[in-house]
Amino acid sequence: MLRTLLLLIAVLILIGIVLVMTGMVNLRQGSDGTVAIETRDVEVGTTVKNVQLPVVRMENRQVEVPSVGVDNGAASANAQ
Repeated sequence: MLRTLLLLIAVLILIGIVLVMTGMVNLRQGSDGTVAIETRDVEVGTTVKNVQLPVVRMENRQVEVPSVGVDNGAASANAQ
């Protein structure tokens, strides 16, 4: 239980460091010792773009495939 709690705290600290390093969160300390936290606006949405996608087509072909046969000399009840 303690390991899980420590791991959760470490992950939260790493997320905070990444947010500050990428500029998503800006910490500024004033002359009187106060800390102002400025955050940037994040826009989430979808757009329509033209992109190239690989296309896979299915077609039937006759090809040689490996096969295995066993002949024990007796008639098998499950012969196909």
